Amino acid sequence: MPLFHMEHCVFAALMSNGADYKTCGRPCERHVVALRDRTGALHPLEADVGCRNTVFHGKSQSAATLVPTLQKQGVRRFRIELVRESPEEIGRLVRTYQSLMNGQKNADEVWRALRASADDGYGVVRGSLRVLQ
Repeated sequence: MPLFHMEHCVFAALMSNGADYKTCGRPCERHVVALRDRTGALHPLEADVGCRNTVFHGKSQSAATLVPTLQKQGVRRFRIELVRESPEEIGRLVRTYQSLMNGQKNADEVWRALRASADDGYGVVRGSLRVLQ
């Protein structure tokens, strides 16, 4: 999930002597950058075609537990947003969410599978997708 967007280009400011997108040399096309927060977590930084930068949450987030309720309310289309996932990870995520949407797995099973899937053992978080009671 995007944490925030900014007009400032971190790539150009730190990796270039250029003044704007015409003279910066587009370091964003050659470098992978993440910002480290006060807790040590890394948050991916991506530049768009307009040289705006987006900082993404360092942990994948999922609203899998909300899908059954949303389906009951008539929602039929869902979206998966990806930042730096590998082709293998993308395939696994799509299959996992398809199994939830077609009723092969329930939301709790999918949530547990997503939580256990990351290399660091913590998987996804609810983050800004959590429902506050």
